[in-house]
Amino acid sequence: MGYDPFTDGAPNHVLVSISQSGASLNGRIEWRNAQGQWTGDQSFSMANGDCLRLVRTMGLALAVQIQLLSDLNAAPPGDHERALDAKPPAGDSERALETKPSPKAASETAERPPPPKPKPPDQPESSKPAENAQRPTHPLLFGMGAGPALGLGMAPQPIVLGRFFGTVAFRRTLLELAAEMSLPATARRADGAGVSVQFRLLSAAGCGVIERWNACLLVNAGQVSLAGEDIDHPTSTHLPYVAAGARAAFNQPLGSVAFVQAHANGFAILTRWTASLDDVPVWTMPRLALTLGVDLGVQFR
Repeated sequence: MGYDPFTDGAPNHVLVSISQSGASLNGRIEWRNAQGQWTGDQSFSMANGDCLRLVRTMGLALAVQIQLLSDLNAAPPGDHERALDAKPPAGDSERALETKPSPKAASETAERPPPPKPKPPDQPESSKPAENAQRPTHPLLFGMGAGPALGLGMAPQPIVLGRFFGTVAFRRTLLELAAEMSLPATARRADGAGVSVQFRLLSAAGCGVIERWNACLLVNAGQVSLAGEDIDHPTSTHLPYVAAGARAAFNQPLGSVAFVQAHANGFAILTRWTASLDDVPVWTMPRLALTLGVDLGVQFR
């Protein structure tokens, strides 16, 4: 931009920093005067961890602010000379940023028009500093996905379930809603007659997020379909199913959007009953159950 960036005694100092918080990056630009006093700041956030994009965004915001300060603080040459003679505060370890043209740059500016303010025509919306300043530091993140699970204790034998879920996350909390359905599993008597069991469920989970780990409380509710098999007069019925429990999950990002999640759910079953054939008990719903699963999903703003 035609300015000398590192000059002792500059009237404006700037500190640029980038820090990591989980999978996201947080940037900050802080302005101070020649006495080291705070005069303003601007914050940035890149949820997908794209460091290059964040640096370009902050660089553009910094360039615009430098140009604005130069236009607002234009002063006669004598004032500029006094600013150059000023000393920064003792012990100040920051490098000063001069927001006025150096003598060489000033002579070149007198011979040619000043450079235009940087404003790329194809600038992506997320990199506009004015809009970034208005955006929340912690935006809502939405997700969706699907995956299989293995249920232990829910049916007479291990049962395979499939589920589809949607999530919304804010800071370190996450809410998930899911629909689940199982393949049939059959409990049989010694003579070969049996009862087929199949689940259709809805679930809700509230989670706390620590780095890549989720710790959740969840509730499952739905119905269990029972049907007689290999008997003279087969019948069927539908019974309610309600369970509450906890989940531990680990998330592994796959690029900037996709992720894979492994989870284990433990339940206490609140609705218990016994399936019978010809008034002979065949199988009783247990008190506790466990599911182990893997999901593939995407997350977006």
